[in-house]
Amino acid sequence: QGLWCMSRRAVLARSLAVLTLPQGLLPRARAAEFTTTAGGARRSSGDGDPHRLAVPELAPGSRRLYLCRHGETDWNVAGRVQGMTDIPLNPNGRSQAAALAAILADVPIGLVASSALGRASSTADAVAAQHPGARRLVDARFNEMNFGSLEGEELRGGSPRREEYEARLAEWEAGRTSVRLPGGGESPEEVAARALKGLRELGALPPLAAAAGGAGVPSCPRHVCLVAHGRFNKILLAALRGDVS
Repeated sequence: QGLWCMSRRAVLARSLAVLTLPQGLLPRARAAEFTTTAGGARRSSGDGDPHRLAVPELAPGSRRLYLCRHGETDWNVAGRVQGMTDIPLNPNGRSQAAALAAILADVPIGLVASSALGRASSTADAVAAQHPGARRLVDARFNEMNFGSLEGEELRGGSPRREEYEARLAEWEAGRTSVRLPGGGESPEEVAARALKGLRELGALPPLAAAAGGAGVPSCPRHVCLVAHGRFNKILLAALRGDVS
């Protein structure tokens, strides 16, 4: 589930990936065209706030996706798996959301999208408040991975279900990414499919038809912020590189 820290620098380093998306669907052969800045994103210098994000100028024909994770919840602190369970931000998480919003305040964001789960949508609302002209979108396709019967469990240390979870991780690492989590959970392939479909319908990625010479790219702002979840974000990053394992 990942860890959060109260400092703004740590919020940036642990919760924000800045993605430059060329026009195309990014199969393996084109993965070199996909650039990621995670944690090492340049910060403002000189007289500006050193905690505000500064990134290189966006090249023509590209869009930039600011992929963020939600703030802390009580279940994060307890080490419990959240998945699709709707757990709200705790006071620390609300402070982290405000810190993330401040980091992104100078970015020309035109669209703030989020998961439909409260911890992500509340974090996104904090970002959107800094960008009153941006469109706000909530989409369940950006929800966290469904962890099935593992939701609510603590998987730290000697947890009796940790071995079961690690067995699934081993399956995925071996390339068997269609294997689902127990008790009605999702597979990485299912999460990747809904995530990419959501981005295509936003226009952040071209629709599949465009890759075959079909319809063009839907209208979409060039700077898009997406607030989602730890495992979801990892799977999306892998899928954009052409490998969900």
